[in-house]
Amino acid sequence: MLASDLAKTNQNEESSARAQASDMGNSDRIRLKFGSYGIEIVENGIRIRVSNLYSESAGVKTNRTFAVVMYPAVIEPAFRKEHEAIINGQSIGDVFKKNGWLIDKRHQYIGELENFADSSAVHSVFGDIGAVRPVIHVYSLFVKKDKNVFHYASIAEVHHPDYLELKELKTVYGNEFDGPRVKDQDTIDFLKIVASKMQSV
Repeated sequence: MLASDLAKTNQNEESSARAQASDMGNSDRIRLKFGSYGIEIVENGIRIRVSNLYSESAGVKTNRTFAVVMYPAVIEPAFRKEHEAIINGQSIGDVFKKNGWLIDKRHQYIGELENFADSSAVHSVFGDIGAVRPVIHVYSLFVKKDKNVFHYASIAEVHHPDYLELKELKTVYGNEFDGPRVKDQDTIDFLKIVASKMQSV
């Protein structure tokens, strides 16, 4: 095999692995990395859901992702059944995938958690992680089926550093990672909501 062909093969394999990783939801990724997965719903309102995604070992739960989901004012009839399952505590990605929907994450911001959330709020969610600033990922989640595309929610995920760091997110999302690193006003406002939810846990 020529060196150029080998390079193309390696690039294709890397692209395939990255695509598989980006398709994998937090539930699968946490289960794969830590051997277990659970979800605790902290707040479940009409427009907002706050949850802890955790792993468990020897009866001790460790929060891996703190997630804030903001729903639109109107839920489309096309996925009302899926929405009912989600507000009853099921994982968003699992529900849509099981019902034949494709998920499209449109990234708004990826970066380290800044000073809008104080250390006590971070430690109340993740435990004592020292001075490490967790990574936050903000995106709009669209769902697709047949020729229909719908915006389902805006989502912010704050990740425990033992679960996902910036370099790991770059591995997961590849070139998509190099997109939005500057916050627009909608993202800034959403991050303020995330901070208030972390402080109230």
